[in-house]
Amino acid sequence: MDIRRRPSAVAALLAAVALLSGPVWPARGQQDPSSQRQNPILEFPDLGPIRGSTEAPPLPGSLDPSMDLGGTGLNTPAVMGGKRRTGRLPRGGKQRAAASSLAANRGMQLPESLPAPAAAAMPGSAVTLTTIDVTIIDDPGPADGITLDEAIERMTRSNLDIRALRHELTQADADILTAGLRTNPLIYMDTQFIPYGTFDNAHPGGPTQYDVNVTMPMDLSKKRQARTTVARMARSTLEAQFQDVTRRQIDNVYRAFVTLQSARIDRLAAAATVERQTQRLADLRASPDRDKDHVEDAITHLELALERSRVTLGDANEAYEDAREGLGVLLSVSPDEAARLEPRGVLRDAGPPPPSLEEAESLALKCRPDLRAARLGVTRAGAELSLQRANRIDDVYLFYDPITIQDNSPFGSPSSKSWALGLTFALPIFNRNQGNIARAQSNIGQSKLEVSSLERRVLSEVRLADREFRRSLEAIEQIERSMLPRARSVLARRQTQFTAGEISVDDLEGAVEDMAEVTQSHRDAVVRHRRAMLELNTAVGLRLLP
Repeated sequence: MDIRRRPSAVAALLAAVALLSGPVWPARGQQDPSSQRQNPILEFPDLGPIRGSTEAPPLPGSLDPSMDLGGTGLNTPAVMGGKRRTGRLPRGGKQRAAASSLAANRGMQLPESLPAPAAAAMPGSAVTLTTIDVTIIDDPGPADGITLDEAIERMTRSNLDIRALRHELTQADADILTAGLRTNPLIYMDTQFIPYGTFDNAHPGGPTQYDVNVTMPMDLSKKRQARTTVARMARSTLEAQFQDVTRRQIDNVYRAFVTLQSARIDRLAAAATVERQTQRLADLRASPDRDKDHVEDAITHLELALERSRVTLGDANEAYEDAREGLGVLLSVSPDEAARLEPRGVLRDAGPPPPSLEEAESLALKCRPDLRAARLGVTRAGAELSLQRANRIDDVYLFYDPITIQDNSPFGSPSSKSWALGLTFALPIFNRNQGNIARAQSNIGQSKLEVSSLERRVLSEVRLADREFRRSLEAIEQIERSMLPRARSVLARRQTQFTAGEISVDDLEGAVEDMAEVTQSHRDAVVRHRRAMLELNTAVGLRLLP
């Protein structure tokens, strides 16, 4: 070999080896940027104050929802569809320096570009389209893995937060029982006219009297019935709020499951890269030209690339374990069982088209449990007003003395017996419960305004989720219709030109980078659309899409 041609040949060999080893990209690149480490999927749910209540009780049986570190607003039942519109789109040109900077920021340093001489054909250096797997996104997972439906069913049955909050409904039933209890009657016994010594003609008095009194409270304004109505309405409102907590927990399962699927795809892609590089390294080591300097340089270059790919694979494995951990917490499984969780199902889940925006908005107004709870809160506020009006009049106390004995024995006369009847009631002159009645009336107006505000928010959430769904679908269609075929065509043409020695290594490497980036963007778009499908379900409050 001419010594003057050697640098060019080595450069061509190193570039071809790097291309054959497959594109290396960060293992976490396909995941939603709001990953677990920055945006915990774990929510500490609570039912919150009962809608329509005039009081501000402490959150019943709840933990403080302060783990929303990523600012996702998990404590508020909102699905802001535009939040996750961060899928990276392919570059319009060959910005290799930017790609290297991006990889460096994500923990992987690409090798510096070598000078770009004319290509020299090398044995086994042809780049094939199989170096970039575009079908890995459709891998369904193991047959014995857990499906999304199974994860939801297990969460609703076993999630400890859901099980704890169910006790609030039991306690609400106890409140209904308490509200319906009547006031106990009173029994009073006394003795009157007890002399200091004895009664006689010099000290007349008496006779000594013995009484047994029974006092029965009488609820003439029907406060007990009004209390029972308020307690029943509180229970109905609490049940709707519990359903909304379940809806939000199901949304957490949605996100955790898609995160697990995405992490699994990243892991497969990183493992495939390591496998390709390992096989190529074995081929080079078995090459008959092993003793030549340019082959040794290629082996060294590939060994370094393989080490970087193994680091990337380690990061992908860690991300996968993190995703398992998150889903395991939601499903309330043991750490050992969480470490064995495998998702079953493809990210590109086919299903019927969603309803129109108008139909989705109408369904949300009918089906959202938080909106139903707010409307029940208005009814409960009306019941509170009736209760406060009933409280204007206190109980009337009926006094009945079945027997009064007057002891006439000191006077040598037989004792006498009698009975008595009386009535005690309050005069509503000063306190007619005016303040509580005014508060209850104001609470009705407040509750109605809250319903109107929540309706606007619900409709906004549906519009955002619908917009995100349709835009993410358009992005997939655009990539599959135009970008993927064009990238394949360019790579095939560049491969032919490189083999014929018509283009430089840099030109071929740029085509491979573009193909790898389009493929990764396609996976990102599929993950984004899958999230958008499930977010639309959460926004409407129904399982419209699979």
